[in-house]
Amino acid sequence: MDSLFTSLAASSREFRRSIHQKPELSGGEFSTREALVAELKTLGFKPQTFEGHAGIVALWPGENSTAGCLALRADMDALPLQEESGIPWASQTPNVMHACGHDGHMAILLGVAGWLSQKGKRFPKSVKLIFQPAEETGTGAPQMIENGVLENPKVEAIFGLHGWPELPAGTVAVPEKAVMAAVDNFSLQLHGRGGHGAMPHLTLDPIVAAAAIITSAQTLVSRRAPPLESAVLTFGSIAAGHAQNIIPETCLLRGTLRSFDPVLRASLKEGFESLVKHTATAMGVRSELEWLEACPATLNDPAMAMLARNAATDALGIASIRDRVPSMGGEDFAYFLEQVPGAYFWLGLGMERGGLHNPRFDFNDEALAAGIAVFAGIIERYSQV
Repeated sequence: MDSLFTSLAASSREFRRSIHQKPELSGGEFSTREALVAELKTLGFKPQTFEGHAGIVALWPGENSTAGCLALRADMDALPLQEESGIPWASQTPNVMHACGHDGHMAILLGVAGWLSQKGKRFPKSVKLIFQPAEETGTGAPQMIENGVLENPKVEAIFGLHGWPELPAGTVAVPEKAVMAAVDNFSLQLHGRGGHGAMPHLTLDPIVAAAAIITSAQTLVSRRAPPLESAVLTFGSIAAGHAQNIIPETCLLRGTLRSFDPVLRASLKEGFESLVKHTATAMGVRSELEWLEACPATLNDPAMAMLARNAATDALGIASIRDRVPSMGGEDFAYFLEQVPGAYFWLGLGMERGGLHNPRFDFNDEALAAGIAVFAGIIERYSQV
């Protein structure tokens, strides 16, 4: 690996640790934005900001304004979690921490900005660096798309990465197609008729109805999804009643449905709606099903995935390339991939610093140079397309 990337990673590490100490939740990343804008300006960029959210776009113009534009994206937000890592640069904000590695993603993209600035080279195509807020809520990418982030100049391809503890530090995996699942969260309220726990015949028990729905819903994946296609249905929350001898009036269920194939996604949602309606009717209760926040599946363009894999091979060597099955987690980078071809890839972090969304997690700084190098390789390869 070029020693320049090691030098850039050292600078990015200090920025990452500073940002790690000052995490901000989705929709409130404005101090993070200020820190990024200041760094980008020192590197010769003229960052663009937006009203209403903390997103940033920094453009490195190409030699030919009509030759097209490549975009690279990093997310900015933290999670509502109390950090327990014990590291010197731990979060100073109670109950908020960078537990998903977005501080590392920003540091890597800032390192790419430093690489562009130090080279001082204009490529045939423009390079657009996108720092995106609110990934954890799935709202940031749609906001920025609505604000025209993929226009002026028009983005032809987009790439992003995610630090991945399950892979050895500094390795890379680029799925050919499916990367992350579509996410359909739901809230289901069941309305029954409460009464004395010793007289259930005088009630319409929403808890029993909930149990029937939860049990029956397990057949949706096992019997509606093809055996070779992945899907998950999880009930993550159930709330009803306050006393052991009172049958409550209502029961609230919350959960999530995950899938990759758009046709299967629609089929599972339709099947769940039908199952809820008819099971509730059979149990004599009324159901109110609401689909909440959602995002589509993150699906790579195979040609762009191959470009990213080749760039990673050039930068890190074939021994650092890994195969990786898709994750059932969700990622709003999917919205960008619905608009333009691109690829999303995993950057190995190793498990020494914990898993994602864990109170002891910290991004592995040893992976920063690899991330910068792969992004730089993508820029160079795409400029030749």
